[in-house]
Amino acid sequence: MSSAALARAHTPVPAPVPAAQKPRVLPAPASPYSRKRRTLGDPTPLACTVAKTALEVVLGGAGVETLTRWVAPELRESLAFQHSLARRAGVRAEPSVRIARVRVFRVSATAAEVSVVAQQGEHARAIAMRLEDVAGRWLTTVLEVG
Repeated sequence: MSSAALARAHTPVPAPVPAAQKPRVLPAPASPYSRKRRTLGDPTPLACTVAKTALEVVLGGAGVETLTRWVAPELRESLAFQHSLARRAGVRAEPSVRIARVRVFRVSATAAEVSVVAQQGEHARAIAMRLEDVAGRWLTTVLEVG
């Protein structure tokens, strides 16, 4: 073997360089049939309604059916369970649940976190929830009643 061939045989081969980026995919042109998504409005009125009704449900008053449109399915099951426990314990919600204070923080254009203070008789209750944009409407995905 010649010295030139021997030098080529022992020359280190450079390591392959990974591709810097994936090939760009251009967005599809807008269809004349596609709808433009607009940013959802203020979630405060819905948050008040959901908080008040959820507190009534947890305390054994209103049925969970009234929240079906505005809460996620997993949350609906949890509220139904809490409602059944309250009913079995003989607890009945006083109809005088009112919202004392609401704070809404828009985490992004498609999500908002809400804290609510609700008055029920002489008791104050804290309610925390997360609302997300699902199919162009606000949907409650997390709800905690304290």
